[in-house]
Formats: sequence, structure tokens, C-alpha cells
Amino acid sequence: MRIKVLALFVAIQILSLGLWQQVSGQNTTVEMPVSAIHAASDALFENMSFTSRNREGNITNASPEVLEGEIKAVFAQLPANHVSSVKNVILDYSSTAYRGLGGKQMIILRSAMAYNELAGVLIHELGHNVDLITIHSIQNSRVSEFKDGQTPVFEDDLSLDFYRISWMNEITRKKTATNFDFVSGYAMTDPFEDFAETYVYYVLHNRDFKALTATNAALAAKYNFMHDVVFEGQDFDTGNSLVATNRRSWDVTVLPYNLDNFLN
Repeated sequence: MRIKVLALFVAIQILSLGLWQQVSGQNTTVEMPVSAIHAASDALFENMSFTSRNREGNITNASPEVLEGEIKAVFAQLPANHVSSVKNVILDYSSTAYRGLGGKQMIILRSAMAYNELAGVLIHELGHNVDLITIHSIQNSRVSEFKDGQTPVFEDDLSLDFYRISWMNEITRKKTATNFDFVSGYAMTDPFEDFAETYVYYVLHNRDFKALTATNAALAAKYNFMHDVVFEGQDFDTGNSLVATNRRSWDVTVLPYNLDNFLN
């Protein structure tokens, strides 16, 4: 979830989830060696701040030191220029904290998550920073039909090629877009969540994603964008290709995957 649109997200999320359950017959309960080119190094973390909040009296969750180590282990498998988009990681020990928020060079994570889920949420939130910082507009040319809140997305922004696969603007999907053109129900929220969900699906479920591209042109275009533009040709040895082409989960970050395989 992007930090910038938290208030709007709550209303959209309620509506989107209800519609998704109607059209897909799903509820929100989902059962639960990468070759990293230019992977993040220890030196990169020297410019990254790790802090915690709302920890007073909370002794049941993992310590900030343990969580920091887990987060660094995940980041170490990802491209350095992606990880460098994050300057601050905040661990929230509140029981009511959102699982994750991302954007503005920051990631906020709820501390009370299993490592598999934490890694998925972390990569999703990293995807927002990659979208809005790493491959963001540099020249600020003429404005496009997309806005991130009140901020225009400019025509030289590389992400536009991804957004335009399924979206007319930041709130309207193309009339030709179907549920199966997205990697999850949550990806249908807006083009920015579409990007972040697709990003984490590419990283943690690459073979599954590739299998879906055989029968869906929109997903093939999204996969190719991730492969060619975002990851510059880097593949991940994740997933098992055993995926139903006629079903989508609501949330990629809670899909089962082999964490040990990803980290080693």
C-alpha cells in the first residue's frame, strides 16, 4: 500500500474487496535459488535507517534486530538499484498497524507477521518505491492521463507502458480488461497496486507468472515489462508453474512459496 493514498485506500479497499468476492467467488483467506544480478550488498545498508515504534510492553513479537536481519536477507536477493530507493524502514509493533506501507523512500511494516508473509509484504512495498522512484520520470515532460494523488505522471515515466496495459487512467480500467488480466484482486485497485502486486509476483512466483502468460496477453505484456524494463533481463527461480489459469487470489503476499529457495 502506498503511503500517499492511505485515506483513499480504506474506502477503495472495502468496495474492491466486495466486488472481487462477487466476481471470483473468493474470500480473503488464502492458504499459505534466485540469480540476483547486481544484488544489494552490505554497503548499501549503510544508507538505510531501521527504526521501530509502538514497542512499549510488546515482548511477544520478534525483536527489531531479528526483523532487521530478516529484511536485509530479503533485500540481498534483489537488485541494488531497487533497494537503494528505500532510505527508511520502520517496524510497527502496534497490533492495529497496517501490514505494510510504502513510498517516499520509506517502508513501514507490521512486526507481527510470519517471515514468509513479511517478505512478501516487504517486496510489495519495495515495488511501490521502484515504481515511483527507480523508474520514475526524470525530465518531467508533458503530463499524461495518469495522476498519483494530485501529482501528475509525466509522459517520459517508464511506468506508463505498464499502466496502459490495463488502465485508462489512475482510477479507470480499460473496458476490455478482465479479472484475469491481473495477478490478484488487489492489483485491480489502481495501476500503482497493479504494479506492486505484479512486482512481488514476478519475484516470488516467477514460473507461475510465466505459466499464466501463455493464455493471457495482458499478463504476458506485464511479465515482459517486469523482465525487460524493471529487472533488466533478470529472472527468478521461484514458483512451480502449477497455477490455475482461471483463478486469482486476492493478495499475492499471502500466497504460499518456498522462502528458503528464494533466500539461498
